[in-house]
Amino acid sequence: RCFMRSKTQRIADMAIFIALGVVLNLCSFQSAGTYLGRFSLVYLFCYLSGFVLGPWQGLTVAVIADLIPGLLMPQGPYSVLIGLSNGVMAMIAGLYNRYTDWKIIFKLLATIGTSFVVCTLCLTPLGETTSIFIIPIGDYEAASLYSMYPYTLAKVIIGEGWGVSTPFLQMLISKAISQPLWIAINGLVTYVLYCRLLPVLEKSGYIRRKKPREEVAAEAK
Repeated sequence: RCFMRSKTQRIADMAIFIALGVVLNLCSFQSAGTYLGRFSLVYLFCYLSGFVLGPWQGLTVAVIADLIPGLLMPQGPYSVLIGLSNGVMAMIAGLYNRYTDWKIIFKLLATIGTSFVVCTLCLTPLGETTSIFIIPIGDYEAASLYSMYPYTLAKVIIGEGWGVSTPFLQMLISKAISQPLWIAINGLVTYVLYCRLLPVLEKSGYIRRKKPREEVAAEAK
């Protein structure tokens, strides 16, 4: 939540974050390793959106930032569940940051752990393997992303090699294998950036400064 920001400033803040999210979405690319999935800084964007803007504004900007490139520069039909997954990730970050008094590192670790289970292992695989909540874009029909793309790790190693026949489970297991590396990189960059920006964010009214316990105790006397 932007505690001392006016409504106009908050709208401008959201617009800036949406633009940042669109750029980071477009900068995602397939990793050199066939089985390592796509390298993406979207995790970083979602964590920061929630931490800086709060859970609800963070959710909103993360969903919109995923929707815009999906509609304007589509690489396939648009999955509403994947966009929602990004929004929920930002919301989780915002909830932990707003409602806990933990140190930043523990808030971030809790965000990463919770969003990994809820978003990476549940919402995203579901969005990739179902044709429900799929929006046809241009020449792309409303088919599941799983049926359109190779997903080598999921289909070849986990599906044919390990004998897992359910597409959702194939994608879930492949995410569990391939995404921790990218999440760790995004989490590390998020921690460094947020710690560097925290004094500026507090001074600018984005975040309410929390007084040290000693200062609170002294004021109570």
